[in-house]
Amino acid sequence: MPYSRTPAIEILELKEDSIVFVLSKTDTSIANALRRIMISEVPTMAIDLVEIENNNSVLQDEFISHRLGLIPLSSHKMGKFNYTRDCSCMERCIHCSVEFTLQVSCTDDITKDVTSLDLHSTDADVAPVDQLASLGNEGKDETGILIVKLKKGQELRLRAIAKKGVGKEHAKWSPVCTVTYQFDPDIRLNQSRVDELNEQQKADFATSCPTKVYKYDPDMRRVEIEDALKCIYCNECKKKAEELGKPDLVTINAKQDRFIFTVETTGALRPEEVVLHALNVLKLKLANVQAQMASIDSQ
Repeated sequence: MPYSRTPAIEILELKEDSIVFVLSKTDTSIANALRRIMISEVPTMAIDLVEIENNNSVLQDEFISHRLGLIPLSSHKMGKFNYTRDCSCMERCIHCSVEFTLQVSCTDDITKDVTSLDLHSTDADVAPVDQLASLGNEGKDETGILIVKLKKGQELRLRAIAKKGVGKEHAKWSPVCTVTYQFDPDIRLNQSRVDELNEQQKADFATSCPTKVYKYDPDMRRVEIEDALKCIYCNECKKKAEELGKPDLVTINAKQDRFIFTVETTGALRPEEVVLHALNVLKLKLANVQAQMASIDSQ
């Protein structure tokens, strides 16, 4: 196959709520498709229905319902749930939904915060992410996500239903806060031109980069590329080179087949889970396209 490729992923940094990786040996179409899928087509659990039983707080029912929907819920076991539209039940059941209850009243003169820690789930696998974090951090002050403040005599009592969905239906189901990518920079210093600079000029050139891509070693009297991945294509170094009368001192190009991804999650899924789920969705989409093209060719 003349257009066959073998994309590769290299993980540069992995944290509890973020991941930085390099996608290589592919083009912009695949990179952007992967980005969009991570934002809008990786399923999670989120509160979708709220039944208010009593609310005499300062916030209206609609405000509270909206705030509840945006609380990220742990979705590591979301594979065991069906979409409501695909479930065989008449309304809802344990196979397509999870019920939450909340009942908080204020009897003191001190204002009481109602937070996500006050939500009680019928399924241990689906709970507010900060609630699960507090279980593993005993002794630490966990405040939870604020829902509303109550004064003396006020009460909030409700029942909420969480369902499975994807971000293109509503942003509350998106597992990520942001997904960005940039081309991997290809930076090359013309060392013969660098050697023509005096020591002060070399230091000025190195410090001209706001993200510290370069470093100046006074002992070796050399300017070196310390971290090319920090480049944001601002061209400040090229402007400085022109000021120094050396326009060919540095060249910056973008590698068209290497993309640096930064993914930050809401906590509903771990960052590596988001990437893996997105890759599976992308693989299925490409397989469907290939099957459709094959059927057209056979006609």
